[in-house]
Order: sequence, then C-alpha cells, then structure tokens
Amino acid sequence: MYLISVKSLKPNDILGKAIVSEKGQVLLNKGVKLDEHYIHILYKYGYQFVYIEDDDTKDITVEDDISDQLKTKAIKTIKKVFDIVTPAKDDNVDDFKQIIKKIEKGEIKKKLADSPFIKSIESISYDIVNSLGDVKVLNGMASLKRQDNFTYQHCLDVTILSVALASKSLYTKKRLVELAKGCLLHDIGRILINKSLYTQPRKLSSTEFDLIKKHPQIGYLVLKDVSQVGIIASHIAYQHHEQQDGLGYPRGLKGNNLLPVPDKLAEEGYIMPLAEIVCVTNVYDALVSPRVYRSAYTPDQAFFIMKRMAGKQLNIEAFRVFSDMIPAYPIGTTVYILNGRYKNFIGVVSKINQENLTRPTVRLLYNASKRRISPLEIDLIKNPILNITGVII
Repeated sequence: MYLISVKSLKPNDILGKAIVSEKGQVLLNKGVKLDEHYIHILYKYGYQFVYIEDDDTKDITVEDDISDQLKTKAIKTIKKVFDIVTPAKDDNVDDFKQIIKKIEKGEIKKKLADSPFIKSIESISYDIVNSLGDVKVLNGMASLKRQDNFTYQHCLDVTILSVALASKSLYTKKRLVELAKGCLLHDIGRILINKSLYTQPRKLSSTEFDLIKKHPQIGYLVLKDVSQVGIIASHIAYQHHEQQDGLGYPRGLKGNNLLPVPDKLAEEGYIMPLAEIVCVTNVYDALVSPRVYRSAYTPDQAFFIMKRMAGKQLNIEAFRVFSDMIPAYPIGTTVYILNGRYKNFIGVVSKINQENLTRPTVRLLYNASKRRISPLEIDLIKNPILNITGVII
C-alpha cells in the first residue's frame, strides 16, 4: 500500500487501509474498489489522504503504533471530555477575559471532575504506555485526520510520540502515564475559543492570534485542581508551546537544551522536562498534518524545518533522540529520486533500514516520464550516491 492524495484518486483504485470514524464506525473497508461515489464520500468527510494498494504494493504494510481498538477508544474519550467544555452555539465568545470568567464560575471543572470520561483518560493512558512498551522506531506517519476531528486525533498522535520519546529517556511507567494524560488533554483550551478561528482559511487579526496563543493558559485553568488530571498533566497543557529561547507562549519560559531526563530539575522560569518533550512532538505532528491554511509537510520536510528550530525553539537533545526513532521516509510514503540513473523516478518506501532511518529501501513504480514501470527495488544503503525527497502524489 502507499499514501495518496484524495485529489489523485481514480475509480477502481483499491483502498489499502480502512477508513474508521472517531466513533469506531468503518466508513470504508480495506480492499474496497473505489468509485466516484466513494471518492465523493472521502471528500465529504474531509479526508485529504488515504492508502491504496495494487498488485505491485499489496505486500507493503503500514503497521499502526497502537491497535485500532485502543485508538478508537482514545479518540471517543477525548471527544467526550472535550464536549464537556465545548460552548453552546449561542455561547461562543472571542474575549479572553470572558472565557476566564466562565472557567472561574466552576461549572466546567465540576462537570469534568464528575465525568466518567475524565476518569477513563487515566486508564487509556496506562493502555497506551503498555501498548508502546519499549518500541524503538515508530511508523512516523500522522493518522488520517479530518479537519473536524483534527484536535482529537492530534492529541492522540502527540501522546503516542511523546510516550515513545520519553521512554527512550528512561522515565518510569508512573511518569509516562502522567505524560500521556497531559498529552491526551493538552489542547483542551482550544475548545473554549471560537471554532471559526481554527477552521477558516484566512489570515487572523493580531487580536485573534493573541487569543489563540492563550489556549495553553485556558487549558491549564480548566484542568488544574481536577484531581483525576493532576499537576503534571495540567502543566503539560500549560507549557506545550514554550520555547528554549524564551520566545514561546503563554509565559515565555526558557529551556537550557539539556536532555530532558527524569532527574533533570524543573527550575523556576524554565520549561518542565516532560513539556520539553511535548514541545517537539507537538510541532512534528502539526507539520505532517494538513491544516485548513496549508497542505501537510512530508516527514522529511518536517525534519528539515525542525532541524532549524532545534536549539532555539526546540530542545536540541530531545530533537536528536526524536530523529533517531522516526523514519524520515516512513513505509508507504512516496519519494522522488533526485539524481543518478533513476533521476525523477517515483517510488514507494517498502522497507525501513533500522541502522539509518534516512536511507530506506524504495520500490520504483514510475519512470521520469511518470509512466508505470515494472517494480524495481533500490536499497539506498547500498546506493549511497542516490538522494531522495518525500512527495505526495
């Protein structure tokens, strides 16, 4: 199978991976032969990418980092928790002070504390930590997000990435669970801000952007003092947009670019070590996901951007560890050959080389004239002069 833009789908393409809603409903099953009606359904539901397969790629499988059952359970629970704080249609406000007043009334906190779903967040966090175990390399692909469920799926993806990264730094299971809780809830503050600011493809005014930059503080104020959430998880929501150079938001905390290991002290005015991890994973998932104002970056493009951010915005040591566990060219992604005998050929990543995540094995499928060819497998470890770049077709 390989990833393709919905815009490039043609009738008779075979779906390589099932399309499942956040409610766990299978919208389209793996193996379905797409027609105009099914392609229209994918457009209607807001999907921008899907996996397809054919005789030349059906042996290429993209393994999820956690099971579909756990993924569905997590998404449903995040949505239920966020629904508790979602304003009524006639109660949408664009003023930060008004949002704070709503929180200070205490009704939102009480509803959260009394909800069975906030209690489920902890058990789901345990399940995610146990499911990931001592995973060494993740698949590196963002989930197939829709615009209307972006926040829920993003929270889950950031959780998976963060737990895996923190595991590399030898955090205890107890701390990993606290981290997972914070990640699952880290964007809850967005829910109290007028949804149109996130869903309209237009340039925001400075006032509107300033309000969006308050969402970590809003999230923290919603979550703090809710006993089932805890102080660590609350501060992950508070600090996930802070930067090493002190130019992040909402408080301008700093970092010292030291590896965020368990015994690293959380000093006053500095970013909490676990939050430094989330700062990295949050940026990665945002980059490789489509947004209303831009297309998704390919993973190698995301790494190029993040490499320039490392040391200034992102903790450079956390980024270094992260780049050792995420393939720059994940299995099932398409790549473009930049030089050599196969210049301008297009292929699909068929295998990851564990010793070098930037040099996969590529199955060439199209020649320089974009005509289909008999598959040709190229191991980039054995062909060191060949360079590639990710491309979405």
